[in-house]
Amino acid sequence: MKRVEYVDTAKGYLMLLVVIGHVLIVLNPEYGKLYYTAPQAFIYTFHMPAFFIIHGILFDVEKWQERSTKEFFVRRFQTLMIPYCFFELIGMLWRIAFFGQSLWTGLYNFVTVRCNVGADWFLPAMFLGGLLFMVYVRHPSRIYGVASAALCFLLPMGMSGHQVLIVIGRGLLAYAFIMSGHLLRSLFLSEKTKSSLWIALSFAVTAGVAVYGLKFGGNDFYPCLVQNPVTFFIGGVSGTVLIIGLSRILHCKMITDYIGNHTLLIMGTHQLAIYAMTALVPGLYGGTIMHGLLLAVAILAFEIPVVWILDTKINILTGKGFSRNKGS
Repeated sequence: MKRVEYVDTAKGYLMLLVVIGHVLIVLNPEYGKLYYTAPQAFIYTFHMPAFFIIHGILFDVEKWQERSTKEFFVRRFQTLMIPYCFFELIGMLWRIAFFGQSLWTGLYNFVTVRCNVGADWFLPAMFLGGLLFMVYVRHPSRIYGVASAALCFLLPMGMSGHQVLIVIGRGLLAYAFIMSGHLLRSLFLSEKTKSSLWIALSFAVTAGVAVYGLKFGGNDFYPCLVQNPVTFFIGGVSGTVLIIGLSRILHCKMITDYIGNHTLLIMGTHQLAIYAMTALVPGLYGGTIMHGLLLAVAILAFEIPVVWILDTKINILTGKGFSRNKGS
């Protein structure tokens, strides 16, 4: 399936939102400052669900119907789980160096997917979600797709206690959003998404879900916290429509080439800069907007050489070395 360039641009903007979200956590760790909490709530309503939805949009079902399940498993392990192991190893050593974390704690975080680099949870979740989606690829049925996605939105409601259940719950949610992207592909790729009316409507719906979450309790992928599966789905879909619509209007080749095409690398490394900066500059936690700008600049300065090294010198450890084609 031909790659849709503006969707890659959307991934770039989403990655920027991930970074902004983590910077805001540093500035507002207790979620006590509304002027930080409001944008945090808005971003967290859709930014991670959108990555899974976009994966469902781009997933080449016909291609994988012609290939074996074993080949799919191996490919996904190479492109998701090997990078997970690599980023976690780096994160473990990083936390030992900057925080004095014990080797045992690092290994424990790695094996249990509590993660030495917070965002690394995304990779096992995508791996599990993709394996579940492969069942649909082998036996495609719209009824099954809708019913299984609905079930996978509901089941995680009781999985926020034990870590094993949390890991499984993330995979179920990943599948639910991947399936949502696949089933609603025509909506996300429709020309109307770039109209002012649709952008305004999707913004309003996403903001409404964020406000609802602040007032009545929201949803959070990392702890597998699903308090309202309906708002989880609506927020993810409306936010994805919004970011795709904006990407079609504000299409930027630089965002696509340098961020959108390297989201996995940035996802797995940008928090290393945050960990280092918060260890070296303790005043960053609960700091001012200027502290946030300082942190953002530090992340940018860190990512430019890191992404180049990972992408060109040791790409076998980050998944890209196994395949350079752009199909899913």
